[in-house]
Amino acid sequence: MKLTRTRVYVSGPLTSKNNLAALKTFYERIGRLCERKGMEAYIPHDFTDPTLHPDIEPKVVYRQDVQQIAKSDLVIAYVGLPSHGVGAEIERAYHEKVDVIVLYERNARVSRFIRGCPAIVKEVVFSDFADALEKLDSVLDQRLGKSHSADRGRA
Repeated sequence: MKLTRTRVYVSGPLTSKNNLAALKTFYERIGRLCERKGMEAYIPHDFTDPTLHPDIEPKVVYRQDVQQIAKSDLVIAYVGLPSHGVGAEIERAYHEKVDVIVLYERNARVSRFIRGCPAIVKEVVFSDFADALEKLDSVLDQRLGKSHSADRGRA
């Protein structure tokens, strides 16, 4: 029997005017954390970054991201800044029956609609990106130990 790696889709705003370089680095660090745990991470901006790849048609980006979400076992979404795309990715995960972990700063105002999505199995509330990664590390360890158990709540 061939074992398959858990596939993780890393979601976060890519058109924000607030510290976009730091956000992209944060998403990459989430991806590396997942890889260290034996998971396979898909980070959208590695393939369709709106700044680095402005000529990719929106329909192509949509199709590719929807396919990647459908192939995933987990979506990890940074929701500390408003983003139509991230909201759509979370909703798509729900329809594909893919669990979602959301991350946001303690003082962030996050839509209750998003937080209420049944796909969300964990909310990770953090003080800074280093704290987020530390808490996410623990959440992923618990998830790997529980193998898809729906432990809804805040970390």
